[in-house]
Amino acid sequence: MTIREGKAKAVFLTPAGAGMAMICFFLPWIRVSCMGADSYAGSDFGGIYWLVFAMAGVILAAFFILRWLKRLGLLRVVASGALIVTIAVIVYGYISIAGGKRFLLVKVGPDDVDLRLQIGGYGMILGYLLAIAGSWLAKVKARSDSDSS
Repeated sequence: MTIREGKAKAVFLTPAGAGMAMICFFLPWIRVSCMGADSYAGSDFGGIYWLVFAMAGVILAAFFILRWLKRLGLLRVVASGALIVTIAVIVYGYISIAGGKRFLLVKVGPDDVDLRLQIGGYGMILGYLLAIAGSWLAKVKARSDSDSS
């Protein structure tokens, strides 16, 4: 396999990562222990957290639309914007749910709340990292394709 073929296949990291993030939205993200223990998925939170699911869907749809239009170079912009929205929602959620945890040396609530990241949380992180990596490789591939013409 040549380097160019490897980059062409690596571009599919974006839809794979977005699909993984969409699936992990329904798996448990966190386990909260405070007078009992409960696990929560993104779908359990509802409300603004559906943006996390929607942003993964936007990345997935953008990949196929931009691939069809032969404009994969724009995928990095779409994926980066979706990631910024997702990070903002997750940080908001962490601060509002976390209770007494320290977030960048700032106490955000009571000390008797224990949060543990679950499989869905790890999957969301990995899915978005794969989507971003694939979008950067798509940009590199788009440049190398235009340089060779």
